[in-house]
Amino acid sequence: MIDLHCHILPGIDDGPETIDEAVDMCRIASADGIKTIVATPHFNPGTYENSSEKVFRLIDELGAKAKERGIDVRILPGADVSVTPELPAYLKKEEYLTINRTGRYFLAEFPAASAPPGWDMFLLSILNSGTIPVITHPERNLWFLEHPNSLYDVVKKGVMVQVTAMSITGDLGEDIQKFSIYLLKHNLAHVIASDAHSATYRQPLLSHAVRMAGDVIGKERAYALVTSIPAAIIEGRHVSLPELIEPVGQKKRWLQRV
Repeated sequence: MIDLHCHILPGIDDGPETIDEAVDMCRIASADGIKTIVATPHFNPGTYENSSEKVFRLIDELGAKAKERGIDVRILPGADVSVTPELPAYLKKEEYLTINRTGRYFLAEFPAASAPPGWDMFLLSILNSGTIPVITHPERNLWFLEHPNSLYDVVKKGVMVQVTAMSITGDLGEDIQKFSIYLLKHNLAHVIASDAHSATYRQPLLSHAVRMAGDVIGKERAYALVTSIPAAIIEGRHVSLPELIEPVGQKKRWLQRV
């Protein structure tokens, strides 16, 4: 499996503080069946603003440490990029902001409880420039919980969506779990990732979530969300998105429908 979103680099954001904890995260991921991890530290101008040089150095160090300890895992560059007005300029400036430095895909993160006005047109403008946004964990965002159908128009045009493994398993709450299932059922989720931050409380685990997603959309489709689709993203290849299943009863809140 491939974990496309993982805060595993030490001392660079709110992920692990030490290289030893980062190596332990590699061990946990490998034992779960994860063979490739995209290291995605937060990037938010003024808060988390690491250079490409620093990120690549930490990836090399972590990869070497993991190999020394016999852990079979590959670590690639990426970032959890905050959606801000400066985003297009930074995407051109820092290589690691696009997944695996291909310049094709990047993780787009919104604030936890909101989405800025015009967010959809902003992401579509970036999409039209040739870089594909992958919206991270909208199921955990209060605004998207209240406006789930807002994702349809941007996904129809090619924007992608990543859901968190712990959201699917219910570890982050019942409402978040229900919304995750809603996204899966309507083909609005294209990648399952751990969004791990720790070797203890938010671990890099995918297998349980994939099994539960398989109960909803079938084993083959669920497995693709952690294998073939993220593999194409890493390689900068085209991803054929599944046809969306249109919502019904749009005047009702999705929680009421559930």
